[in-house]
Amino acid sequence: MQPNFQRQVTLLSLIPRAPRKISVNELVERLANRTQDISKRSVQRDLKAMYEMGTFGLRLDDRNKPYGWSIESCWRGLNLDLMDQHMALALTTLKRSASQLMPPQSLQQLQPYFDRADQVLASDPENPWLYWACRVAQLPEPYPFILPQHQPQSLEVIQQAILDKKQIRCDIKKWINGKMHWLHYNPINPQGILIRDGVALLAFTIGSFDKRRHHKPIGLLRNAQLLPSAAVKSADFDINKTAQGSRGEKMRLELLLSDKASFIMREAKFSDNQTMQLREDGRFYVVAEVTDTPKLRAALWEMADTVEVLAPVKLREHFVALSQKMAAKYR
Repeated sequence: MQPNFQRQVTLLSLIPRAPRKISVNELVERLANRTQDISKRSVQRDLKAMYEMGTFGLRLDDRNKPYGWSIESCWRGLNLDLMDQHMALALTTLKRSASQLMPPQSLQQLQPYFDRADQVLASDPENPWLYWACRVAQLPEPYPFILPQHQPQSLEVIQQAILDKKQIRCDIKKWINGKMHWLHYNPINPQGILIRDGVALLAFTIGSFDKRRHHKPIGLLRNAQLLPSAAVKSADFDINKTAQGSRGEKMRLELLLSDKASFIMREAKFSDNQTMQLREDGRFYVVAEVTDTPKLRAALWEMADTVEVLAPVKLREHFVALSQKMAAKYR
């Protein structure tokens, strides 16, 4: 997101609905409280630009000083007729991932803007913004196998539960004694939804006293129903930390990498303090301080034919055992 646009979005979020209003000095102070050190002149310039666009419902009360800014009380959203190419491109980009990241009622409210964005971009075949939209995308790397599709109605119930901070009940598919079974859980406390490797996962706890947090693909949940009871919130839940996955212990990683390894050819790093030396045999000796995680081990295993783990010994033994198992299976 461009810094100016991000600042303007933050600025709009601080402006109250009429009849309340806020002065430029108050806006500068509130931006500073959000660690955005912006000059009064820059705020005035942003307000003037957005006001003249007529797109954001801004209203200026200049009857008395200090002048007050507010959002029109009747304003419901963007002015479709005044949508420019930049806004159209932003909405088109949002639409590509909106279904998993936003609740249905928000999508319904935004649908006219998505439609208008398509019209604005398609109005001129030579439009550079249309050219950009067709050639720049963030695409998730698909799994090499097919995962169960989630029930659309169950996803909607889960999204609504998170929005309303309510509990749900549902069936969850579990592997027990070599067979798959659908088990009913009531109640469940949805904590959040994360998209990992293109798969939507529900983070949740069960009941009122079990504080263990579970993560399940939403495709393994069915018959979700919204309950009137309030969800039990986890005080330590942080969606950003959850997205990072499980955290292991710190370790000093020592590797020997072939000069043909994609890791070397892409000039990648395991950490900011990584060091690398070219040895006489043509391999690279790499040392980095890292955290031992399943993701790291999976990445090293993918490079198995071009990497040798030297240390720590525990990690080396892990890959020795894996290699022996693989060799035994393919003899």
